[in-house]
Amino acid sequence: MKWMENHADPVAKDAEIEEILYELLLKSGKELTSEIEYRDNVYWINKNEIAVVLEKIDENNVKTSIDGKPEKLITLDRLFQDNDQLKTNTALQMKDAGIEMRVV
Repeated sequence: MKWMENHADPVAKDAEIEEILYELLLKSGKELTSEIEYRDNVYWINKNEIAVVLEKIDENNVKTSIDGKPEKLITLDRLFQDNDQLKTNTALQMKDAGIEMRVV
């Protein structure tokens, strides 16, 4: 059981936000030289092509992400803090907006 708890979150506890961001960029097939802009608690990659939420997720971040009209939203599962309702609502709102959602 302890082993499962240690591997439930694929992100190292001491990982820096910047490290996570660049790893997600690479895993999404983007160059490390991609344009990155940080505004309204969202990292915007290549002029809103991808929205990356790494610090907190709430209704404001979801609305900001939808308003930016990215092709894809990437966020961390741990940001939902076991709030399945928020996670499900976010997924449904992204689907309705035509935005692919990826939770890591």
